[in-house]
Amino acid sequence: MNSPKPELPEINKEDRTPLVDVLLEMLAWQQKQIDELAQEILKLKGETTKPKIKPSTMDKEGAPGSDDSSSKRKKGPRRSKKGNLKIDETQII
Repeated sequence: MNSPKPELPEINKEDRTPLVDVLLEMLAWQQKQIDELAQEILKLKGETTKPKIKPSTMDKEGAPGSDDSSSKRKKGPRRSKKGNLKIDETQII
């Protein structure tokens, strides 16, 4: 099952016919379906699937790290949680 995928040779413009183009499209569609079904099988088995990774935003304009400090929320003053407790009953142990 882990045999290497055969390489498709490059097809010249003059050798391409409408039938060849349709067959190449069909091969691409079948490969997409195989990948989707393999992911579904892994999901049903409870195994991990390939993660869907979002594109990196590191190449966007702006220096990395310059916006990080200003975009984080500042924490307010801390309060004591024990100060508001009412003591209903005192037991000596």
